Amino acid sequence: MDKKQLRAEIETKITGALADYTKDLSDKKLKKHIKKAAKIVSDGLAEPAAKKVAKPKKAAPVKKAATPAKKAAAKKAAPKK
Repeated sequence: MDKKQLRAEIETKITGALADYTKDLSDKKLKKHIKKAAKIVSDGLAEPAAKKVAKPKKAAPVKKAATPAKKAAAKKAAPKK
């Protein structure tokens, strides 16, 4: 059921329920108020379109910089030619 059909159905139900008030208000004003009420009610009832959820991208692994102590140890362990 789309939004327009939902609003039309709500308007007919509200019109039937408030038929007694046509004596107090003119038809034009009553229809205007019913249309506003149907719009407010249908906003909460209408099913929103399914949103596509973007998958988060994996970040590239970050290489840590070698500390000075590790650099010195690597130089000592390196074979000499």
